[in-house]
Amino acid sequence: MQLFWRAVMLFLLSCSSAVLADSLSERGTIVSYIGPAGSYNASLLLTPASTMKVLTATAAIKSLGADFRFQTELSVKPGANGLHLRLQMAGDPSFSSEDLGALVSALKRDVTQTTVRSIEVIDDVFTGHSRSRGQVWNDIGVCFAAPVSALSIDGNCIYGNLKPGRVGQLSSLHVSDRQLLAIDNQIVTVAADTADCQQNLQVGEHNRYRLTGCMPANASMMPLRFSINDERAHFALKLKRSLRAQGFKLNAEPQFKSGLEAYSQSYIHRSDALIELLATMLVESDNLYADSIFKTLAIAAQRPATYQVASEVLLAQLKQLGIDVARLQIRDGSGLSRENLVSAKVLYQVLQLWQQDPQLQPLISRLAVAGQSGTLRYRHSLTNSPLKGHIHAKSGYVNGVVNLVGFIEKDEQFTPFVLLTNGVVLTAEEQQALSKRQIIHPALSYERDWLEQQWQLTK
Repeated sequence: MQLFWRAVMLFLLSCSSAVLADSLSERGTIVSYIGPAGSYNASLLLTPASTMKVLTATAAIKSLGADFRFQTELSVKPGANGLHLRLQMAGDPSFSSEDLGALVSALKRDVTQTTVRSIEVIDDVFTGHSRSRGQVWNDIGVCFAAPVSALSIDGNCIYGNLKPGRVGQLSSLHVSDRQLLAIDNQIVTVAADTADCQQNLQVGEHNRYRLTGCMPANASMMPLRFSINDERAHFALKLKRSLRAQGFKLNAEPQFKSGLEAYSQSYIHRSDALIELLATMLVESDNLYADSIFKTLAIAAQRPATYQVASEVLLAQLKQLGIDVARLQIRDGSGLSRENLVSAKVLYQVLQLWQQDPQLQPLISRLAVAGQSGTLRYRHSLTNSPLKGHIHAKSGYVNGVVNLVGFIEKDEQFTPFVLLTNGVVLTAEEQQALSKRQIIHPALSYERDWLEQQWQLTK
């Protein structure tokens, strides 16, 4: 009898889930899901956004291994008139100015000469474009779309903020380092009641940007995160600073080379293990980590590290794991490309692999937790009981896309789910109400209701 009533409840909740989906469909939104209450449009190919990182993490663990580490190597050859340096860059997305400084400091301890006669930086580990096909052009210049390069340092990102000034005057722009990034600020402060006031970023060459538009006098400080667009100029300046900070005299500018081996005397920086880099990628949805790891898949396959080749390697890895990849379209590992197409069915099968495969199981604990960490810390659909603390998932968001894939934790058991919503568009009234925090986003409201239904059916 108990089984009978459970079957009845399952049927009713499954119907209720479909009704909820229909309510979004009436808005023009495409809904696809798989969970304890059943599936709906599970084979549709939709934009995954950052849920693409679930596939990237899977292929990375299988191709590279959880203990893989990016390796950056500084080597030196003493000469009669000074030192000759070579720096092999590996595309480590976590590499920082502090890491570079530690390499230079180790070098300084071992040499007596302080004059540097040549500096060669080998930056050919990644090839092809630094951004994937299908990225939105006006994302360029923003840190979440920083260029993916062998020369990654400090996230290829520079921080700043913008404050209004007096009406009729330029706003006040602060940039953390004006040598690294030159910005011509032409944003004018206007009266508080001015309508249609926007700010525009124009990307120029050699890390030179221009800000135009206006800012209301009563606006709050606007935090800014600028992506660099000339990786070599950015890296060269940081490298020269690091060498000079250790007392080296530079008689040469950094030269960017390919195909050179390290000198015999070398110093190596190793990144954290891949499994921990993937934790940052999944929890914080870091796109630079994702696409650097994605391109490294091609290197591991001994092929050119382009986006196209990395896509082929990732699909081959998923196919080897038993996933039907015939209709998938993969352009990058981050989900920034709007040309990526993945189905809920594929994502669900991959989550099942995470549960079944001991090599993949550690990825589950590297997901963000509802109301506690990363992109799920303040997600409005997940801040209340019973979902808070019990949804372990990867979110996916680009304009018009609100996705969530992961696991429901209940009674120490993990149940996979996939919920994809594409074509999410708000009316002007909804946008205004949302900006005033008078409503929860309709897609997130649906997400909350749907997940609570799945929770009820989870054993």
